[in-house]
Amino acid sequence: MRPELLVVLMLAACAGCGLFSEGTVVSPAPAADNEELSIAQSTPFPTATPDGVPLPADAIVVGALMATSGFLADYDEPALVAAKNRIDALNDAGGLLGRPVVLRHVDSHTELSSMRNGAENLLLDGVDLLLMTCDAAYAAPALKVLESSGTLVISPCGTDDTWATGELGERVFSMGTPVSTEAALMASLVVNRGFETTAVIIDQTSSETVAVCEAFQQSFEAVGGQVTGLYRYQPTDPGLLGPILSGLNGGNPEAIVICGTRLVAPEEVLAPLRAAGNLQPIFASSTMDGDHWIGKVPDVGDFTMLSYASVYTASTDPSPEVRQVLADYLANTGHRASDGRVVTGHDAIEAYVRAVERAGTLEPGAVAGQLERFESEELAGGPVTFGPGIHAPVSRPMRVIAIEEPFARYDRILVP
Repeated sequence: MRPELLVVLMLAACAGCGLFSEGTVVSPAPAADNEELSIAQSTPFPTATPDGVPLPADAIVVGALMATSGFLADYDEPALVAAKNRIDALNDAGGLLGRPVVLRHVDSHTELSSMRNGAENLLLDGVDLLLMTCDAAYAAPALKVLESSGTLVISPCGTDDTWATGELGERVFSMGTPVSTEAALMASLVVNRGFETTAVIIDQTSSETVAVCEAFQQSFEAVGGQVTGLYRYQPTDPGLLGPILSGLNGGNPEAIVICGTRLVAPEEVLAPLRAAGNLQPIFASSTMDGDHWIGKVPDVGDFTMLSYASVYTASTDPSPEVRQVLADYLANTGHRASDGRVVTGHDAIEAYVRAVERAGTLEPGAVAGQLERFESEELAGGPVTFGPGIHAPVSRPMRVIAIEEPFARYDRILVP
């Protein structure tokens, strides 16, 4: 199927289930009980060139308006570290078009009020590329500033479907898998196991988890499946867990789908479900990817989740490129990547490098035109296809990760 037709079908099925749909909650993740769970906050971020330091006259300037503090740092910072690693390797090899590449980073602090000023400050630096925070709602004020400048923008890990359609800007791209694509992949996982009924549980501490599960319901029902109940959980209201357990007992679904953050869902949703005797196979979105909770939640049972890459030492990723990205991350931070979407930071820079080299110029329109010519472009995270009106990888495969207690195991690559 042509990618432009695929995205139309996906987005039509997902109408109304984007990140700004009713019921969406954006709130800080709860404070971690120990340092291991605060991976993003404790990452020693490789130093970017600070404001005020003179740049080489011929420098190519990559700006980054991404969170390294606040709850969005859990998503933004790993991708930003991988982007910095790719820039360092690029400079070691002679730069881009024979010129050095410099990273200017502004911490958004996960604050909407920081986004507009951050974008304006980076524009003063004359950025050639701007790496944008993964959350479309937080990116909106900055994108409004950038709209008239014609700046090329790539969000390493933006997943809202608006990144895919190009409605955020004709020179705005994302390397994150759109929620409609991931939802369709999750539906195929459930259907391929032969299950016709499922309950859906949404951990509302993330707008992405809300969007993926709402989209899953539509995808699953579109292929004949039945959702016996859609339940929402918020850690500020633990009383919601009782009705969820009662609903599961009453509906008796063959499977359970959880869209949850890895800092909340494992202990506050998954563990109580299993303790209450709900032993159905569980399928989870990539927002639960991360092995710091695996082995700490008892009796996980039959559990499958999606991921951008396998970060699990007992079950390495099949891609040499992914393994190199993970090795660079470990070498430069002192700890392993927390989840697979770290590869999107590497791929954001790699995609830019290839587009610039093919365009032979840094002119944003020409570079964007080359990005739109990507047809199954092999990047570390998998083949990426862009096109006019397709500015995110709607057809990129994802990894399937299965839990075999107390470890996680790479299972296979799932193609949309």
